[in-house]
Amino acid sequence: MKKVITLPEKFNFHATATDHGWYLLSPFYHNKDENTLSRVEKLATGKIVLLHIKQDQDTLIIEIGDKKTLTRKESEEVIRKVNWMFRLDEDFSTFYKMCSADQDMQEIVTENRGRLLRSPSIFEDIVKTILTTNTTWSRTMAMTTNFVTLLGDRYSEASELFTFPEPEAVLKKEKSFLNQDVKLGYRSDYIHELAFQLCNDAYDLEELANPEMPTEDVVHKLKEIRGVGPYALSIILMLLGRYDYLPVDSEFKKHVKHKYFAGELPPQSQLQQLYKEWGAFKFLAYWFDR
Repeated sequence: MKKVITLPEKFNFHATATDHGWYLLSPFYHNKDENTLSRVEKLATGKIVLLHIKQDQDTLIIEIGDKKTLTRKESEEVIRKVNWMFRLDEDFSTFYKMCSADQDMQEIVTENRGRLLRSPSIFEDIVKTILTTNTTWSRTMAMTTNFVTLLGDRYSEASELFTFPEPEAVLKKEKSFLNQDVKLGYRSDYIHELAFQLCNDAYDLEELANPEMPTEDVVHKLKEIRGVGPYALSIILMLLGRYDYLPVDSEFKKHVKHKYFAGELPPQSQLQQLYKEWGAFKFLAYWFDR
């Protein structure tokens, strides 16, 4: 079974999939040779499908593995999730105009870059962001793989592919399981509590995807989530399509210290002024500058 989405005029599948490291984290799988991004996804009906996504000229092709058939509502859900993952509804025209006026950023326009892959659910993005804090990328990959394979739903009996776990699956295990078996360490408390709050309707993550909600309100709600500090906040805001916050973390400091300050780190207030002229696109300016 195959689904087709018409793409925006400026779109680069490979860049969208790989300019952000999420494509290296389960349950995503990127086939470099075929330039295809795949993942196992559990739909609202409970059906588990394997999605293979690739670009064919001005369309995005979604192939459903094992010739599984989908109902109309299931098809609409798949298309909605893929639209979200690839940010097909976001308008990058203003960002491209700003890039065109900056000699160092003009290739972003010529290469149709700017979109950064995200997960189909905000819960998945928050969990993965928490798994990137105070650790190495290789450790993030290992923790995510453990989380998916030990808590997710298996695609089929003979398969080693799993869905990303839902909050309910997290609550079926003790925090000690997350700590000792999944090896999440102190992050176990944060993720277990987030799952608990979601299952008890204390949080509504989907409202954060509403573009009409002021960024200040989104920030306030994200700060209520334990484990979401300044760095995680900026990353989650980026994943939500809000690029006006900078992740002033070790990577940011390392980059700007050598590129703009001759190896000397200036005061925090001065760091915050970098990329100020990019306004609502500060994060993207930093990301591609780096």
